[in-house]
Amino acid sequence: MDISLSPDNEKFIQSQIAAGIYKTISEAVNGIIHIAVSKSVISQEQIDALKKDIALGLEDVRLGRVHDGIAFMDKLIAEYE
Repeated sequence: MDISLSPDNEKFIQSQIAAGIYKTISEAVNGIIHIAVSKSVISQEQIDALKKDIALGLEDVRLGRVHDGIAFMDKLIAEYE
């Protein structure tokens, strides 16, 4: 695969190699892509935790453990006025 880098990106890659962070251009590009992808993806652990929280919320709704949000806020505001 052939790619073209902007002059700024090429300088950045070369600086990473010069600093000893990466040994080759390919290693630098692959490493940087890996970092970008890992920062933008939700982990399976986060997905599982979210699913658990949603299930708990749905169970609360099913059991009637819910409150009218507007009524609750009106009561709260009235208590502090």
